[in-house]
Parts: sequence; C-alpha cells; structure tokens
Amino acid sequence: MIKYFFRLFLIGLLLSGNVISHAQELIFDHGEVEFYTSSILSDIEATSEDIDVTLNLESREVDIRIPIESFEFEYEMMQDHFNEEYLESDKYPLAIFSGIIDKDLTDQSESMEVNVTGDLTIHGITKPASFQATISKSDEFTIVKCKFKIVFKDFNVKEPSVLTKKLAKDVELKSTLYLK
Repeated sequence: MIKYFFRLFLIGLLLSGNVISHAQELIFDHGEVEFYTSSILSDIEATSEDIDVTLNLESREVDIRIPIESFEFEYEMMQDHFNEEYLESDKYPLAIFSGIIDKDLTDQSESMEVNVTGDLTIHGITKPASFQATISKSDEFTIVKCKFKIVFKDFNVKEPSVLTKKLAKDVELKSTLYLK
C-alpha cells in the first residue's frame, strides 16, 4: 500500500514538474508577419500567418521560423517570382531567427520595450540581427510587436537587373504575434 502511494506521489511530482517547465515556454497562437518594400511601379506587400515561435520566459530565448512559401502577395505572379527567383524557397524553405531578449520576462504586468539580438538566416545565409520589440500581456496572451528592416542583398538574394533601380534596397518586416 505504501509503495502504491509512493508511486502516485512520484508520478504527481513528475507531472507537476512537467507542467511547470512548460509554463515557462510560450508558443505561437495567432498573428502575422508583414513584408513591405517599395518600387517605382508599385509597393510590394505580403503577409504570413504560418509562423512557428517559441519564447522561453526564463532563459529569454526566442526562436522564430517562417516558411518562405507562406508569404501571400496580392498577385500570384509576385508570389511566384518571390519564391522561385528571389528567395528560391525550394532550396531555402525557411527564414529563421534565434536570439535572446535583454530583459527579465517573468513579470509581464506592464508593457515593456526590449532589445532582441541573435542570428537571422535567410536564403541559407546567417547574419547577426537586432531589433526592438514591445511585449505586453492581455488576459490570455503575451503579445509581441516589432518592426525592423533587412537588406536582401546581405543574404545573397539577387534582384533581376531590370528591377535594380525600381526596387528599394531594404525590406521592412513588421509583426504582431500572440503567444500562449
């Protein structure tokens, strides 16, 4: 009988420890990443809601993975060119950011501005990246908002010579992510 209670006690401890460790890790519930660049002909915009985000509140580590093909453009032709000619999403299917947040995240009672530094991988090239983000808490979610620019040329993304003077040299990414 004592062995039975001891086993139940151990199982309960293991399960509660598992819950505690998972409670420190937030994952993506919903939101989007917006892509924007301007050109002489028109502005180019796309969004993705297919995002894999993990934020560890204790270690302050953040990992973000976005399938390149998940960006949806206004015109199918733009989406095809983006995937086939620019980012070659068949060879390089993911954009990946792995980094760390500079502030303690265990108390989210107030909205806070944080600095995020890490490595951004696009088109098979990894570069250091940093940006500011706002982290706030609603009843159900931790909300992360950020905006930053990237230069595709830094990631060996070639632009067609016809468009060289027509496209902006950088791309603005803006995101609103709801984590749970």
